[in-house]
Amino acid sequence: MALTGRRLEVDRIATLAVLPRESAMVVVGDPGSGRSSVLDAVSNRVSLPVVRVGVNGSESRWPLAGVTSLFTALDDPRATAHIAHLLQTGETAVPVTAGLAAAHDFLDAVHALTLPPTLVLIDDLDRMDVESQELIAFLAGRLAGTALRVVATVRSVPSNGPLAALPTLRIEPLPSDEALILARTMAPEEANDGVLAVLAAETGGNPGALREQLAVLSREQLTGAEPIVLPLRPTPTTEALAALALGSAAGRDLDVLAKLALVPVAKTTAWDRDELDDLVGAGLATVRGQSVTVRDPLVRSALYWRMPARDRRAAHAALATASTESDPRAAAWHRSFVDDVPDVVALLSAARSYVVDGNVHAAIALTERALHVGGGTEDELVALLGVAEALLGNRLLGFAARYLAALRPFRTTAHEVRRLRLQYSAQYLSGDAVHADELLVSVDATEPADVDAVAGLMAMVACFRAEAWELDQAKDLLHRVAPLEASASPHTVEITTTARELIAAIDGTLPSDTDLHDGLATSVLLAMSDPALLLLAHALSIAERYRSARRVFALVLARGPQTAAVWTEAARYLTAENEVRSGNFRQALRAIDVWEAGSSVVERLREPSRAIAIAWRHFAEGRSADALAVVDRCLEHRSTSRLWGATAKLHALRGRVLLLDGRLEEAAAALEAADAIGRSLRNPAVLRHLGDLVEAYARLGRIDDARTITARLAADHHARPGRWGALVLARSLALVADDTTRDTARRRALELFQPHDSQFERARTFAALATVGNPAERPRLGAAAAASYEAAGMRRPLVTPAPAAAMPPFGTGPSLRSAPVLSASMPGTPRSAPDASAVLTSLTAEERAVVQKVTEGYRNREIASSLFMSQRTVELRLTQIYRKVGARSRSHLVALLT
Repeated sequence: MALTGRRLEVDRIATLAVLPRESAMVVVGDPGSGRSSVLDAVSNRVSLPVVRVGVNGSESRWPLAGVTSLFTALDDPRATAHIAHLLQTGETAVPVTAGLAAAHDFLDAVHALTLPPTLVLIDDLDRMDVESQELIAFLAGRLAGTALRVVATVRSVPSNGPLAALPTLRIEPLPSDEALILARTMAPEEANDGVLAVLAAETGGNPGALREQLAVLSREQLTGAEPIVLPLRPTPTTEALAALALGSAAGRDLDVLAKLALVPVAKTTAWDRDELDDLVGAGLATVRGQSVTVRDPLVRSALYWRMPARDRRAAHAALATASTESDPRAAAWHRSFVDDVPDVVALLSAARSYVVDGNVHAAIALTERALHVGGGTEDELVALLGVAEALLGNRLLGFAARYLAALRPFRTTAHEVRRLRLQYSAQYLSGDAVHADELLVSVDATEPADVDAVAGLMAMVACFRAEAWELDQAKDLLHRVAPLEASASPHTVEITTTARELIAAIDGTLPSDTDLHDGLATSVLLAMSDPALLLLAHALSIAERYRSARRVFALVLARGPQTAAVWTEAARYLTAENEVRSGNFRQALRAIDVWEAGSSVVERLREPSRAIAIAWRHFAEGRSADALAVVDRCLEHRSTSRLWGATAKLHALRGRVLLLDGRLEEAAAALEAADAIGRSLRNPAVLRHLGDLVEAYARLGRIDDARTITARLAADHHARPGRWGALVLARSLALVADDTTRDTARRRALELFQPHDSQFERARTFAALATVGNPAERPRLGAAAAASYEAAGMRRPLVTPAPAAAMPPFGTGPSLRSAPVLSASMPGTPRSAPDASAVLTSLTAEERAVVQKVTEGYRNREIASSLFMSQRTVELRLTQIYRKVGARSRSHLVALLT
């Protein structure tokens, strides 16, 4: 199983193997943090010989047992004699000089082995005997001439200990999103995502504690059928981590901390501020504004369950009384442990209030408690619906879906429509298909409010159908809404209107801007709701009116805190998508960065929209392998129940990345998969895959297939004309033209571009023509493609490599006899450019390490951090590398190596 979330740590340790000098590092991590897993990943990554030293804790009482383990692991016949000598010296030396003499003997013994460059990985060095720890620390500070790179893991490094002087790397807890990804890989297939998100948060990003909790929870709890008891009951890892954390606070009065552990979060006004300040100073509590909580959820778990049940109940009763006036939400929590009939509605109301305040951890704890003690009355279910609504409004899909699953259909139309609206929204935002079987039959509604709710629900589902490219079903739903519009609210009418505009945009029939909302007048747009503005802006973007879409998106983002998080999140993503579609890649990368930085969602890879954005960013920055990894991972989680439109987009993006990497057969397969899903979509500017498919077929020599797809593209474009379709159709016609029209078609494909057109599509046209052009044209077209990629904002310009075989003559199939082999060099690269092996052999080990990071897409600042250099040193090394290999730029250096 791949290691989750530890790339930086593995990179930094693996760097030791490529540096020319011997060095040492201490890796510090809490129990369960995954120190051993990091060493496993390092040992599989480096090319040096690796010596792995395990520690047997029961041998810690035997002096020099750890050193003998190290010599044994080195697997050198000469080591046996050194072991005996060290043991004899330790027995006979005078105590005052024994330590220093043993240390020098140990160092001499390692030098005498004359080992090749070797990476020594010592797991749990702090569990070795003290003498061995001191000797290995002595060695680690004097490695010159030993050829060893030493990495040791420990739980902590005392300031007065032997390891304090060595460089350290701290393994931090996993962020919430990476902890959720890890939970998904560990949990059974049927586990509920919301439950996994709860476990990821409550285990504090500790992989060991997460693994243990998944093992002890019942199947019903993992699937969401039963509530989870919070705080979680402690496991061995929890106890070990708590002992380590509380041990550092020895001598302090921890009674206040134990009482604080009884509540998820409390107001500081109900506690002694001096005692809280002491706990904060010891790193055991966190104060944010007027709220205080135990810093580590695992420490809270250990403290909570250590208290006897009777004492716990008495403490809850006392705290409930003390916080009734100052902290009513905490009081509701405490009373749920004291009252014979807990007030579940009050508990859920407090949970919703916590969501609104942004304290999701406390909200989840109160909601799980409510499920545990509730009776399932109608009032309780309505309150639970409010919690799910607040969670969804804050874009916390996993949690919202977890509590929506606990609801049953309501008897009242208003509440049932509200439940269905949330359920369908959660399904859509998670990338699932929204079947909405409940709307297949007519809904009886007589009250005006009920009629409005039903009309709004059908309009919303129509938008979801349109996004899935099920335009007929979307139009049918809006047809059913039409008779209800007379009784609907202005908001519902507004959503219905913009839903029709979205359908028209996808169908390629959106009216001009002058015919939309009084010519998109600012006064009219400002009066519209956030979801209506987003639907309108999205429709404008699909219709290739990027400037108008940019303006409408800006209106949503400018509203600030008054806009719900779910709409802000959608506006940021759709803004990035609009810039990608327009070819403004620099602005698109900034928009994606803003979206990622401001997003609170933890479901990063299962949402197709997020996966597409992240993959596209990797692709734009030249990291094709990372882009494909994200897309493939997302596709692994998709099934027939998933949103087909998003699946088609994933295949189309995968095909494009593979095409520009020159992996033509794989690219054609991915693009064919996208085409099979999107075949019914007649607007070619929506999926944008046909031009790529034409290019893949043409470069593979499948000229008849390329012409067939070009004919389809031409028919679709003429039926639904657009600027993108015109540019790509001209390129496709140039790729499939015969000898008599080829020059004219190529000239037209290039002359058609105007200054305001997408520089990315211009680069694609130059690069595509370079692959099928004659050898004399290829360097010029390749250079023009690279310049256009740079103008488009590609941080590492991509130039399509030449094919292995020339374009077959018109009317004939490909054959080795009729298709002479051409040079596979990159367009624009001199024929005399050296190959990668020749380039690398001329460099020093340190320069090769820098080059490796450059080819992986690292920037100078990132290279400096990972190789322990200054940024100025990296710049000097790059200058030397350019001079040695004859590279003109960073992109040219990459071209020489790839």
